[in-house]
Amino acid sequence: MNLELFRLTVFAAVVDRGGYSAAARHLHLSQSTVSHHVAELQKTVAMELLRYEDGRIRLTPAGREVYRSARTLLNEQESLRNALDDLRRGRGVRLRVGASLAFEQPYFMQQVVGPVQSAHPDTMLSIQFGHSGVTAQAVLDHSLDLAYVLNWHLPPGVEFEVLGTAEFVFFAPRDHPLAAQDEVSPEQIAAAGLITAPATAVETTFYRDVMRRSGLEDYESVLEISGLQTRMLAAEAGLGIVGTFVPAYATLSGRLVPLTLDRPAGRAEIGLVQRTRDESSQAQEGLAAHLRALAHS
Repeated sequence: MNLELFRLTVFAAVVDRGGYSAAARHLHLSQSTVSHHVAELQKTVAMELLRYEDGRIRLTPAGREVYRSARTLLNEQESLRNALDDLRRGRGVRLRVGASLAFEQPYFMQQVVGPVQSAHPDTMLSIQFGHSGVTAQAVLDHSLDLAYVLNWHLPPGVEFEVLGTAEFVFFAPRDHPLAAQDEVSPEQIAAAGLITAPATAVETTFYRDVMRRSGLEDYESVLEISGLQTRMLAAEAGLGIVGTFVPAYATLSGRLVPLTLDRPAGRAEIGLVQRTRDESSQAQEGLAAHLRALAHS
């Protein structure tokens, strides 16, 4: 079976862009050309890959398999292009790292990224923050080399190496009345007002469960904002209290103060997602070893 890479590129664009006309604009092709290549791909596999349902493009079971393989091939092509470009510029190896949004914090830069960058100066670190499940899937799809994530809604087929747990910590500005207390209750946090992700966000169900495990059965958000860093900025501006997961090794600094709950807080497993070790670089092994050492420090 001869599956041409260009036709896989066109097919993936149709799926990613949600239709033939959008894919045509993205690829700078005519819509008829896009339709032709998708039709020829379907002839090659002798199966229907796409169909219209309720005015939208839907993947058939065969289409999902072809799309998954196409995305892996295209990601590998992009990775090769970047690697060759790095070598031409004398930058050495590129290490593509994914991390949960919870780790988008200064301590992660200071205690993880900085030491690894110093230990492997010839490696270009490329870091993407995202939802744990999406980030883990990106490792399976070969668009990332390693992921450091929370163990929540990880895709099937992922090998998750548990490194420890992270505690759910609430933060307030230094001049907030709760920041001066030795301990605070869930009721006080709820009364102060929580800044949360929008109700439609991927992580909402997970965080609501964590809130319940931290004693906040009933609470109302005073502000909903997507992105942890923007929620942190809103808390710094005095707009409410924000919560996120923090591993035990983290050295916290900044304008926000961690609040100590008067009861055990919610926790989540944190760990690594990688492919086989045969595919790992020295820098990747170094990063994994560094995270393991931090977890046991």
